[in-house]
Amino acid sequence: MEIIKFLQGFSTDFLDKAFQFITFLGEGAFYVLIIATIYWSVDKSIGLRLGFIQIFSMFTNGLIKNIFKAARPIGQEGIFSLRTKTATGHSFPSGHTQGSATFWSSLMKIYKKSWLYIIGSIIILAVGISRLYLGVHWPRDVVGGIIFGVLSMFIADKIISLALKKEDHRYLQLLVLPAFLVLVFIQDKDYVKAVAMTAGLYLGYILESKYIHFDSKSSLLEQVIKITIGLLGLLIVKMTMELILPDNNIATFIDYSLLAFWIMAGAPFLFVKLGLSASRAKVNNKFTKPM
Repeated sequence: MEIIKFLQGFSTDFLDKAFQFITFLGEGAFYVLIIATIYWSVDKSIGLRLGFIQIFSMFTNGLIKNIFKAARPIGQEGIFSLRTKTATGHSFPSGHTQGSATFWSSLMKIYKKSWLYIIGSIIILAVGISRLYLGVHWPRDVVGGIIFGVLSMFIADKIISLALKKEDHRYLQLLVLPAFLVLVFIQDKDYVKAVAMTAGLYLGYILESKYIHFDSKSSLLEQVIKITIGLLGLLIVKMTMELILPDNNIATFIDYSLLAFWIMAGAPFLFVKLGLSASRAKVNNKFTKPM
């Protein structure tokens, strides 16, 4: 509590807004946008790898939170809390910090660039500090988020590497099936979202690899059009589902599984049909190895 009070002792309107922006860099929406863009327009295999690593970290976070059921500092005397709408579920470990640690450590492992180690480490630390400054997490939550984020990256990356080496997507069931098994015991909304996106990613990839085979490489103009169409599609799916579905776990599962499916297969199918992406002629249901 003293650490949080110390940080909040520097509070100004500028820092309040700055840390609310920094905390956005640890939110799921940020990672969805970046990973989808990489998958559609930069490197398909890297986008796939990042997507499954990130989603594994998400449901791992939900599992750990529901095991410890730790209370947040929100409402504690002497602590003010900002952007509390991002503080859903239990406190330990910090989902924002874990997501940030997973994403940036994944990029570090994939690209192995010194500048990425520096930038990534700064952002991970900044996101963790933002959760303390905003009064929505304890220091232990932030430390736990970093540890579990990096561990999640190594575990998921090992499984995905095995799938790539064996050229068999069924190895990804080592990530997918445990998430569904735990869903029998844990049914809070954040965990349901994570499992739903896992299902959408897995099913979407299977269909894309078997029938679509889109190529992420295109001209600059085509890339801009692809990203625009892809993001508009995400917005339309999200708004439509919120409009027609009730607010319960089944609706949440449908909503987030469709969002993930659109990223993996829906948008790529449209890219190919519109001539924005080439499609490989050879049809198979195996993984495509990274370039």
